[in-house]
Amino acid sequence: MRKVAMGLALALAASAFAGHPQTINKEGFVGVNKTQSAQSLGHSKLVFTLLGDGTFGNDMFPNNDNTGLAISETDLYGVQKSAPVADYVGGSAYIGFAIGIWHYFDLGVTMPVYYDQFNAEGVYGDGTGGAVVPNTKVGYVGNLKVDLKARFPLPEDQIMDVAVFGGVAAGTANTEKQGLWIREPEYVNKKNGMAYPYGTKNTTIKGGLAVSMDLSKMDGGDGFPFLLHLNGGYRYTTNSDYMSLPFMSAAAEVYFMDFLSLFVEYYWDIQLDDYQGCFTNPLDGSEECVTNRDGKLDMKQLTGALVFHLPVGVDLHMGASYYLGGDKFISASTLENGERPWGVQVERIRVNPQYTVYGGLTWSGYLLAQDRDGDGVTDDEDKCPDDVGHRLNQGCPLGNPDADEDGVCDSWVAEKGFESEFSEVCEGIDQCPNEAGEGDDGCPLDNPDADGDGVCDPWVSQKKMLKKFAGVCEGIDECPSQAGSPNFNGCPTKQPDPDNDGLCSPWVTDEGVLNEFADVCKGYDMCPGEPGSAANKGCAWDDPDADNDGLCDPWVTEKKMGFYFEKAAEDQNMAQEWFIDKSCKGIDKCPTEFGPANNEGCPLGDPDTDKDGFCDPWVTEKNMLDQYDGICKGVDKCPTEAGEEFAQGCPMESPDPDGDSLCSPWVTKQKMLDQFKEICHGYDRCELEAGPEWNKGCPIDDDPDPDKDGVCSEWVSTKKLQKEFESVCTGIDRCPDEPGDDGHGCPKKAVEKLDGVTFKSGKATLESNAKKILQNVAKKLVNDDSYKDLKIVIQGHTDNVGKEKTNQKLSENRAKEVMKVLTKAGVKKDRIKAIGLGSSCPVDDNSTAEGREMNRRIEMHFVTPDNDGTQCESNLVQ
Repeated sequence: MRKVAMGLALALAASAFAGHPQTINKEGFVGVNKTQSAQSLGHSKLVFTLLGDGTFGNDMFPNNDNTGLAISETDLYGVQKSAPVADYVGGSAYIGFAIGIWHYFDLGVTMPVYYDQFNAEGVYGDGTGGAVVPNTKVGYVGNLKVDLKARFPLPEDQIMDVAVFGGVAAGTANTEKQGLWIREPEYVNKKNGMAYPYGTKNTTIKGGLAVSMDLSKMDGGDGFPFLLHLNGGYRYTTNSDYMSLPFMSAAAEVYFMDFLSLFVEYYWDIQLDDYQGCFTNPLDGSEECVTNRDGKLDMKQLTGALVFHLPVGVDLHMGASYYLGGDKFISASTLENGERPWGVQVERIRVNPQYTVYGGLTWSGYLLAQDRDGDGVTDDEDKCPDDVGHRLNQGCPLGNPDADEDGVCDSWVAEKGFESEFSEVCEGIDQCPNEAGEGDDGCPLDNPDADGDGVCDPWVSQKKMLKKFAGVCEGIDECPSQAGSPNFNGCPTKQPDPDNDGLCSPWVTDEGVLNEFADVCKGYDMCPGEPGSAANKGCAWDDPDADNDGLCDPWVTEKKMGFYFEKAAEDQNMAQEWFIDKSCKGIDKCPTEFGPANNEGCPLGDPDTDKDGFCDPWVTEKNMLDQYDGICKGVDKCPTEAGEEFAQGCPMESPDPDGDSLCSPWVTKQKMLDQFKEICHGYDRCELEAGPEWNKGCPIDDDPDPDKDGVCSEWVSTKKLQKEFESVCTGIDRCPDEPGDDGHGCPKKAVEKLDGVTFKSGKATLESNAKKILQNVAKKLVNDDSYKDLKIVIQGHTDNVGKEKTNQKLSENRAKEVMKVLTKAGVKKDRIKAIGLGSSCPVDDNSTAEGREMNRRIEMHFVTPDNDGTQCESNLVQ
């Protein structure tokens, strides 16, 4: 039991307190001291509280003013004794718990515990020595409180929150267990001045409104961590003799850092009604009733405290309260107590001490996984729990998909497979993510007319951007590095091969003069202003290795140029001939990010994602086990969750998940039956469904006695399970869908009159048609499941005409004749019996012809455990 309790405590502590802390008040809700915050605990947040106040000294009792002494007591002999209060110590503790229900409701239960200790040493009224209530110690519980708070569903990012709160305090206090410090003003009887410091037997109902302002929500959640709370409400006492009063409070909280906050609270109970105090004059014994000499109580209190928010969900409160009201006292308050049976009269007492210390502990934690940023990723899996993120990015916000805002996506968009997510923002892969570009690759474009001759440099045509720069240049400049004439395609004069790459400018072909320049160039140059390989139609090659990891980008293979770019590093002549400036080899599966060759140009991931010592599958697939020796081994069959070695990196499952004491198959496969012998045994063929051992751990498909008549369904016999269910049922139920009492699981069969089975007058000879009827009856008795196991009694009956003995003999013979026909038709002899009852069991009046005809009959009765079928079953009253 201790281990279970410790495990539960550790589980609660481990799940507690994530994100910005919240101060908890005495009622277990978000707030400070007695003030409610309009914020709520949050869905499934559980809170335990132990907060309280303590005071010492005698400042509540005006012992030295002109009104006389503070305490007086009458002893058994009627002698009045009086004395001032001395060495007073008092304490209040509020013990309770609360829970957040959904995101808008909080429910809390609080039990106050009070303790007072004081001396009152003095003299008797006649001047003799003595002591009054010396060294009194008294403590007891107060009134049990149940509170509820409901927050308005305002937007979470709004700085204002509004909530209503209410509660009921039941009269659970023991009025004979009372001290001196009056904890609540509603414990004062406004008609006679009597007070019950620990509580009355009355019910008090509280209701109010809370408004909170959280400045930390400003600027997108980066505002100053300051909270302001305002409360107003009313406490109503069901007994009109006691105080009902409004209250208000204001509180401010400042969070210096996540683990430390400070709050200050102003709280005011407002007395509306005057009250009188009636007491016995110690001089002449007369009763006097006077309006409280000090007027209404002035119950204002200022509380301040530091709160330390520890990382396991525990908060430590340390502070003090100061009474701000004037010297307002209750007059003539009589305290009767089981420990002071003659009563103690406090001449004057104040409800609030001048000073109290405040402090205690609270604990809070969530029972369910939270998602406080509302991004659909629970906090236990959210790498950025305070920022709205994307589920595919482990709950973290996605970066700007187009940092330079040029309409081309940064490379991480493609790497994370988010192209569709940002299709309306950008497309493609930006090769220049830090600077806005105009090309498809996201890079800035060069000057479209570097030599300023009005003819576009070749790359403009190559990138199909002639229309874009229509106002700047036109055509294709065959001499982009020197100004020329549009008539000569940007060259000073016509040149058949201005870039000297051995391919002829387009005009050579266009003008049909290829033969004239056969010794200078050949073919058609698609990029006449820049040297390029004939394999690329006279244009320069794109970068074959954009991420510089030594592996060729896919286009190299697509153009079947892999051999040339690989050999160019070794053969300078080839490099010059093919205009190759940069070499590479292989194929890069991740052309936009650097990666080693043994990973096909892609970055290497974590070899052991779940940190269980087993390598993720890709390590083996890429033959890199040796490279990660010492970090992981083998192949992890569950790479995303830590597991056990014998389970090849998968979490160890329960050896008996369905709790039927039979082991899951993996226990046998791993040869771990001995290890789990105290939990399970054998082999469970249905590991996720509980079932008996005789059925190999699988659930029973059907109820052995679904109609609960004590007769087993047929499958029990078919599966030879009679012994397993002998305490439940026996036999075979012929009517499994309805309860029966005929001994075979069917309802008792009513007596059947064999209509049409007639005899020749005065004889036991059957009429010819009667035999056909009996043959049909026999078929039913043999073939019908609800009949074929029943025993039958054939009863013969006559009218009262003739002698009684003759009639009885005739009826018996007729019954035997019917039995004879039935047995010949297939009914076993041991199932059937024939008897005659003569005229002793009529069903109608024998005084009429019709009645006598009804009495001449053959009946078929069915034997049951409580009826042998031989009795008369007529309802006729004779």
